[in-house]
Parts: sequence; structure tokens; C-alpha cells
Amino acid sequence: MIKKLFAVSALAGLIISLAGSTPAHDEKKPRNSGQKIERSLPVDAQATVTLCVASGALKVRGWDRSEVRVRSVGAQQVEFHRIDKNKDTSKPASRVDVMMFDKTINVRPKRDCQVFADVEMEVPTGATVQIQTRDGDITIAGVAGVYAGSQSGDIAIEGATKFVEAGSLGGSILLKDSSGRVNLSSAGGGVEVVNVRPATAEDTFEVGTVSGDILLDRVSNPKITAKTVNGTVTMSGPLAKSGWYGFTNMAGDVVLALPHDASFQLNAKVSEKYDIVSDFKLNYVNDPPQAPAPKPSVPQSAPKPPPVKQPVVEKPTLVAPFVLRRVNAFYGSGDATISVASFGGTIILKKI
Repeated sequence: MIKKLFAVSALAGLIISLAGSTPAHDEKKPRNSGQKIERSLPVDAQATVTLCVASGALKVRGWDRSEVRVRSVGAQQVEFHRIDKNKDTSKPASRVDVMMFDKTINVRPKRDCQVFADVEMEVPTGATVQIQTRDGDITIAGVAGVYAGSQSGDIAIEGATKFVEAGSLGGSILLKDSSGRVNLSSAGGGVEVVNVRPATAEDTFEVGTVSGDILLDRVSNPKITAKTVNGTVTMSGPLAKSGWYGFTNMAGDVVLALPHDASFQLNAKVSEKYDIVSDFKLNYVNDPPQAPAPKPSVPQSAPKPPPVKQPVVEKPTLVAPFVLRRVNAFYGSGDATISVASFGGTIILKKI
């Protein structure tokens, strides 16, 4: 299970691999020279736009124009590379790679992500953005889809409408007021999610941390999975009807703050050293008792065998690292399913 939790954090090393790039010919000339530069390019209203730097703060927001505009402090040159299959430059690009350079040179590096610069970018509201920095914070608002990765920076996303996949090795993640499929991971920071809902009935929600708390507030996706190695998992808000909620915690509490009229069934595995504390009067379901196995019948005339003395062998006592108790219970009609595995913490059910 620990391997799976670390695999979740691999998203933080999000690398955007793009090939077959074609320079765009309809970009505007830079308006400023020196440390401040600005360029823009007409694109499709649902274009995919990528941006990568070595270090710097990246800010992206959606607007109602079918155009990408890039402004930078630190970079000395910005280029747009079309990577869509349609090579007709008379039509707006559907896939664009924003290339940042520190200085003008004749021989371009084979890879981007080498510039040290802060960047601000506007894209169409229907666009999907792929944003990456090795050292810096990322802020994204008002776009359709998001792929974001930072090795040592925080990530804040607001107003996504289709999906979000984001990961950070050494920073925190904040997602709010968004909809769609969600996958978030942080190795060394916490994750906070506020007011997120599905865009379709199939939109799942997954979040994982290695050493950080997870806070979920009003997340209404029908399937939610939250895993952490060392942190507290807290979820508050109403449950989706027929929803499924899975929580796994190696060292920390699982706190669920639910409305007083919540309806759920609880399937829990908790360490014998910790308890389940509930404001709800749970109806516990016990496993049906097993009938004792019938004793084999022995004929009355059969003589008793003589006793046989066996040598006494001292067996070493095996101490299990932990023992889990299985608890099955329900409250109300049991509409939603809550599955919790807590190996080193308390399970707390609170009424709100």
C-alpha cells in the first residue's frame, strides 16, 4: 500500500513531452525589449497550451478571447511553437507550446524549461493548460482543463470546468470552485479542496499525500479516494447519494463532518489501539455466528487408545506490528458507502 501511496506522488514530477513542433508565423512582434516582454497568438477556443520554466512564478487565467497572450519578466525572448496536426497557419492553432529563452542565440536548446523568469499568461476559457516549473508557485484560474506540476512550489487552481491533475513534491495544493475529474498529489505538503463538483456522472476524485494533511470541504464527486502516509484526513459536507468514499491513513486521524441527516454504511478497519468516535448512533452489524462443527461419532465398543506423550517444544512468541479491528455499521438507510482503513489514528464522525 505504501508503494501505491508513493506512486500517487509521482504526478508531482509531471513532465510535458511535446514533439514535432512547428514555429508559428502569425505571432505579434514583441512590444517591449529588455527584461519585460509580451507576445500574443490567435488560437482555437479549446486549444491546448503548454508552458514550462526552470524557476519562476507562473500565473495563468482564462479570458473570453481566442488568443494566447504571454508577458514575462526575466525572459528575453518568447516563441510560439505549433504542435497541432493541422499545419495550415491560416487557421488558429489548436496546440501551442510557449517557449521561453533567456537570451537571443542562433542555436536553440533542444529542450525548453531552462529559463529563470516569472510569466503571466492569458488563454481562452475553454483551453487546456499544461504548466510546469521546477522551482516556483503556480496559479491558474478560469480554464477548462489543468495539468500542473511543481517540484518545490505551491499550486493554486480555481474555476476549472473539466478536469484537474496537479502534483507538487515540496509544496501545497489548493483547489476551489471547480468541476470535473480531479487527481491531486503532494509529497511534502498538504492538499486543500473547497467546493468541487462533478461535471459528469463518471468524474472521480483522487488525492494523495506522503507527509501532509488532506482537507476536503464540500466535494460532491460520486467517488472519492483519499490516501496519506502521515497526515490527517478531514472531509466535511453532504454525501453524494449512492456515493463511495475511500480513506486510507497510515499515521493520523480520519475526521468526517457530515450533516445530521446523512445516510451511510461504514466499513472500517482500525487499529486495536485506537477507537471510532461518532456523534451518530451507529447500528453495528455483527458477523453471523458460526455453528460448531459436529464431533465425529465413535462406536461405543471401540477401545480408547493409550495416551501418547509428545515432546514439549517451546515456540517463539510472534508479535504482530498491529492488529486491525473490522467494524461494519450503518446510519439511516445506508445510501452512501464509507470505507476507512486507519492504521495509526482515530476515526471520528461528527455532526454539522
